[in-house]
Amino acid sequence: MLGFGNKYFFLFSFAIATTEMVAQPATVKQNSANSQTKSNVPTSIDRQFKRDAARLALRLDAEKEDVRYLPTNISRDNLTSLYKALCNIYLQDETGKSIARCNIHTFPNPSIDHLVVIYRRNIDWAAPLSKGITETTNRDFNKLLDQYDLAIERHVQWNDNQDAITLRSKEPLNMAAIAERFRDIQGVVQIDLGQAKFSGNDIRAKRVGGGWEIEFILAIGINQQHSWKFKATDNNQVSLLKESGTPLPAQMKCNLDDKNIVAKF
Repeated sequence: MLGFGNKYFFLFSFAIATTEMVAQPATVKQNSANSQTKSNVPTSIDRQFKRDAARLALRLDAEKEDVRYLPTNISRDNLTSLYKALCNIYLQDETGKSIARCNIHTFPNPSIDHLVVIYRRNIDWAAPLSKGITETTNRDFNKLLDQYDLAIERHVQWNDNQDAITLRSKEPLNMAAIAERFRDIQGVVQIDLGQAKFSGNDIRAKRVGGGWEIEFILAIGINQQHSWKFKATDNNQVSLLKESGTPLPAQMKCNLDDKNIVAKF
């Protein structure tokens, strides 16, 4: 059974990963090796696309090596290319726009923006935290915070003998690799990366000739899903390859206006 702190952090992490914000129009620049264009992707969706691209790029890197031993910085080439593909699907295809209305984004594994450090409550360097000050007196701990531009976001009691703090990064990073650096700090008991154990909405991507094959997956129920598979080429061409899976209930059809969508995942 999870303790109070464990439950709190799990729910908090999942809420952060799945919360949908109201879209505000914004002009977004897309960069590639040969050109620079502008596109009107709503700010909240653009923010999610950047996170999706980072997580997809990290997943691709993790196919070659355990994510813990990969660099802390996510492969920039794949990240940029995937972000461009996601934007193009949204901008050029009405189905792509409708998918965004159903809040379909990458499942929050692996972590790209936060980790939870669980430590002995009586350790000296944590004294400021127990007083409500988001600082530590451990030089190595603080050096890692500065090196990776991490902020102490939240401090809670984990169990009778341990406390926990959430560290959050400003930019997407390989948090599993960063976690390995914190394990050596005296008093640290374990690191929780908030990995969800159940299924949900997701995006999958694989490199195909001259572009990306990107699949958006909408979880409908237990072992049920509906998916859309696109081809997004490096020269900005988009095509819907296939739509398949369990038929969508009327209230979940993504082509409805936001105010009419009952179920969001």
